[in-house]
Amino acid sequence: MKKLIAVALLCAVVAGGAFARGARDQEYADIMDFPSRPVTAMVAWAAGGGADMVFRAMAEVFPRYANGQPLLIVNRGEAAGVPGIMDFRMNASADGYNVMQWNAAHVIRTHMDTAPFTGTEFVSICQIVIANNYLLVPADAPWQTLQEFIADARANPGQITVGNAGTGGGNHFAALILEREEGIQFRHVPFAGGGPAVTGLLTGDVMATMAVPPEGAANIAAGQLRILGLFGNERMGAFPDVPTGIEQGVNFAMDHWRGIVAPVGIPEDRRQRLEDIFRQVVTSPEFAQRMEAMGAIPAFTDGRTFAAQVEADDRMFLEIIRANRMGNIHN
Repeated sequence: MKKLIAVALLCAVVAGGAFARGARDQEYADIMDFPSRPVTAMVAWAAGGGADMVFRAMAEVFPRYANGQPLLIVNRGEAAGVPGIMDFRMNASADGYNVMQWNAAHVIRTHMDTAPFTGTEFVSICQIVIANNYLLVPADAPWQTLQEFIADARANPGQITVGNAGTGGGNHFAALILEREEGIQFRHVPFAGGGPAVTGLLTGDVMATMAVPPEGAANIAAGQLRILGLFGNERMGAFPDVPTGIEQGVNFAMDHWRGIVAPVGIPEDRRQRLEDIFRQVVTSPEFAQRMEAMGAIPAFTDGRTFAAQVEADDRMFLEIIRANRMGNIHN
């Protein structure tokens, strides 16, 4: 009898283990079947801007690692992206099929004026790239160096028009810091995204534009625009002959990160699956080549690391804005 009981118990343990393994295998299979339909990415900037170009480059590689499913880009660039972000916040389902581009500019925007969202409220998936600002001028502009441009701005305060991708965005913020560092004053002209800002420079609506790669890269390569200075610690691989601002005596560098977030409530297994998919996309040779040509740097970090970066920069941006009275602080 005791032997029969022991055998029965052993069979139960084996069966239980098999059942548990079967359940785990099924759970794994279920998550690997995700996504089973297209994933939509909200890019709250205009088509043709830096964010749009980076995400369209990712969309070319995404199906390879996402069960053949496409990444569909939706652009909402008006009003510095605020309507698009609010649409995502209020209406995007948290089922893993909706993600949004999130960058330093959006976080800055929350502190430059009253914004109906915070910089840290979304669920972080991962960071994908970093880039540095550069100052663009037409190829036939009178300034040959950044110092010549600054000297002209100092002699003519408020007379040089500098375009940006939207009031309170990262490009505007960079131009404001340049003003502060050099004791000069521009006339800032906001556009509905980085692409429109470059177009405004090409059509003569502004005299210069503060941009971030890959904005204007094709126009630079075509000889229509020039970079006066790159505001990073190192020269850019796509344009190795362009000196940094630091090399030209301007002590200013600013990193712009771009990442991916999801709505609050996304299941952790789907969040992790998206993180894994985008890791493969960002570390693929194809994406790296596209980013090098655009002047951006693939820089994948996982969701936890990215969330910590967003929180740290959120505090830093608020401190800078408050200290320099650069925005209408309401929080």
